[in-house]
Parts: sequence; C-alpha cells; structure tokens
Amino acid sequence: MPKTTEAYETKTKIVATLGPASWAEPRLSDLLRRGVDVCRINCSHANHDSIRKQVAAIRKASESTGLGVAILLDLQGPKVRTGPATKSIELQKGDVLTIVMEESFQATGKRVGTTYPNMAKDVSVGTAVLFADGALSGEVSAIRLDVTPAEVDVRMDVGGPLGSHKGINLPGIELTIPSLTDKDKGDLAAGLEAGVDYVAMSFVQHPGDVVRLKDAMRTLGHELPVVAKIEKPTAVERIKEICAVSEAIMVARGDLGVEVSLEKVPIYQKRIIQAAFEAKRIVITATQMLDSMERSPRPTRAETTDVANAILDGTDAVMLSGETAIGKHPLEAVRVMDQIAREVESSEFFGPRPLLAEENETETETVLRAASFAAQERGIPLVIFNWTGDSAVAVSKARGTHPIYALTADSQVYNRLQLVWGVTPLLTAGGESLDELIAAAERALLSTDQVAVGECVVMVTGHARLERAQNVMKLHVMKSK
Repeated sequence: MPKTTEAYETKTKIVATLGPASWAEPRLSDLLRRGVDVCRINCSHANHDSIRKQVAAIRKASESTGLGVAILLDLQGPKVRTGPATKSIELQKGDVLTIVMEESFQATGKRVGTTYPNMAKDVSVGTAVLFADGALSGEVSAIRLDVTPAEVDVRMDVGGPLGSHKGINLPGIELTIPSLTDKDKGDLAAGLEAGVDYVAMSFVQHPGDVVRLKDAMRTLGHELPVVAKIEKPTAVERIKEICAVSEAIMVARGDLGVEVSLEKVPIYQKRIIQAAFEAKRIVITATQMLDSMERSPRPTRAETTDVANAILDGTDAVMLSGETAIGKHPLEAVRVMDQIAREVESSEFFGPRPLLAEENETETETVLRAASFAAQERGIPLVIFNWTGDSAVAVSKARGTHPIYALTADSQVYNRLQLVWGVTPLLTAGGESLDELIAAAERALLSTDQVAVGECVVMVTGHARLERAQNVMKLHVMKSK
C-alpha cells in the first residue's frame, strides 16, 4: 500500500532505525502508518536475541497494519576504538597520549589500548588521529614497533576527556583489518535466520569487502542484497567499483564527516548519489538528517533544507537514526520527513530524468526504457513483473511522475521493493503463461483501488519460465475483476 499525505503519494522512501523509542507496540505500527518503508536494526546496539525479537516484531506490525516493510540489518563492522578505561583520561593540547596495541589493555595515566593492533604498522609520523567522532584530535609523534605490544604516541592538538571504548578515526589511512568481524558473522547468521531483507556493510573500503560478505551469506545458504556504507574517502574514490558489486549504497555521513573535512561532505554526497544513479543502484542518505528532533518536536531550517537537497540530489531513501531509535519525537520525525519529501517532489525543481540509451544495451533494458518513456508521456501507471526487483530499480531512476507498480509472487522480493523510490510493490499469484500473468496483475491492481476498470496502463512482462525474460511491453486496458 502506498504511503499518502493528503492526496499525494510520497515517492521517496523512509528508513527508520529501531531502538527503545520505537521497537515496541503500538509505536512500531504507528511508525509504519506514518510512512516508514524500511526498519533498520543497528547491530552496534543489538545481540542475536534482540535481532530475532526485532525482526519478529516488525513482521507482526506489518501483518497487523497491512503495510509492507523491508528490514535492513546494519552490521557494526570493524569500528576502531580505544580500550577499556575505568575513568576518562583528561587530555590537554600538547599532551602525548600513548596507544598500546592491545585491546584488553586497561587505561592508566595517559596510556590507552585499542581494538586495532595493526595501527602501529599502518600509520606514520604525522598521521592525523581523531577520537570520539572528532571531538579530540592529534598527530602521530612516535611509533615503537620494537616493544611488545607495539605503541603509538599521539601529540594532542585538541584535548578533552577521553572515555572508555571511544571511536578512533585515521583519515586517509586504508585499514588493514578484516571487513567482517566475529560479531558481524554472528549477527549476520542471526539476521539471515530471522528473515531480514537487506544487509548493510559498514566501513567498506573496496569491492572485495562486499564480495566477502556475499560469500559469507552464500556459505549460510542465503543471497541477500547488500547495502555498501560509504564512510571513508578511499570508498568514495572507488565508488564505481563498489556500486558494481553492491545492490544499494548508503551515504553514511557520520564517520565520513569525521574522515574528511566537513566542507567536503556535501560534495561527496552528490558524487556518491550520482554514481549510484548511473549504476542503477538504490541509494540511502543517512545520519543527522533531523538530528535536533531527538530532543525538539520541530527540526531546524538547516535540517529541513538538508533533507530536501538529498532528495533533489536523487536519493531513493532518507534515513532516521537517533531520531526514531532514542528520540523523544519519533512519530513526528517521520511525519516531517514525509512532508518534506512530498513538498520537494511536487516542486518545479524536481522532475523526470529520462533513461538514456546505453552502449551494449540489452533487450530488457530497451523495453524498460521504452515503457518508462511511454508511461511518463501518457501520464499512466507503469506495471512491471519482477523476479528479482532489478527492473523496478532501473525504471525508478527515471523519476517519473507516473505511478510504478512492481508485481511479484516472491514475498522476499516484495519486501525488498519497499526501498525502491516511487515503487508500490504488489504480491500476486503469478502464472505459467503470459495470459495468466496479466490476469493476476489485473486482480492485484484492481484490489488496491488505485487503478480503475477501463484505465490504460503500460505493462512490462515476459515469459516467466523462459529465463525470466521481460521482453514484452503493451498498453493494456484494465478489465473487470
């Protein structure tokens, strides 16, 4: 069922992170009714049991409301942190902090451990080091590889209290660290067993990281679409290669904004979204979009503009993090996000982006491009049969003003399609022949009351049993139920 505000169907999708403010009923069902299309499970704050419980709660809310929803499992990834500390270390400008290459090292004086034992080998004198999301910073002043464990000295430029297990960022350094941690592997297994729809990979540095995640899923007997989170400048440099092996991209501006200077973040955001658009990949823009709404019932003007500009850039979805996980106004945050999207999509600055012919275009791509053009020109719905969801993603990139209905007999594909811009997924019974597929489509479309008898639609289908082809485009007049 499409989400609506007044008479307009919002096409930009909304991702909401679950947490204490949102994972219980009736709040969870209310979030779906307000317009949430995807629920994100943040594995940084989850264990195997809570993952299973959250998936079950989301599915129950979807069933009770009759609203489709996708579930995104967001793996924590190899976050580099300081070791344990019984109390904060007070650091002043000019102080030297010694980082000991041992995770269990208990902080003492101005010495602290780290979860990243290879740091001493990867950095050099002069390397910038940031702590606690950039609140504290300094430069490497000395490296001691001749002691066990090795040590790195950091001369502080910006001081402050450094607590236990705080994040460490090394801007510009490619980390020699496994892309999947033991925690990730355990969370992945729990999520796959519970029935999530997407898996997000944190701190992707190169395409091989995504390939390793897919290999891990295949070992567990699953093949789910991967959302590659772009959080490091090295990933931005390789964005085309990462898009080639991923199904979706996330502009994860939190760590990215620590890794690069803040003035570069808007440019990187546009670059990432453009690369995903050209590769026909789903893209999510995330982090601090309506951050003040964790505390306030109204966003700032700057936040409103930020969300609007992400949509104008071409993002498929916008994501709420703390706003819905721990915020005081989760429902209002979703309402505001939906309202901004509706206003942007109906403005003169937002319009179609016709799909252009490409070199070595396949038969299916030609049909999809023609169908998208026909639906936009005639102002009528576009109906696509989907076996994987890829075709719906491709036509959504045209950003047409016409409705797009993606029909599938696969419940998992149905869930995944909730993330695709402008697409309303519908479950159908399928069929063995072309006539049976069309009849099933008519029943599904008419049951929504969004398409009427006698209305003309552009339909893209094919012979499902013959390589799942989508090589038939027709103008179809809807018949009676």
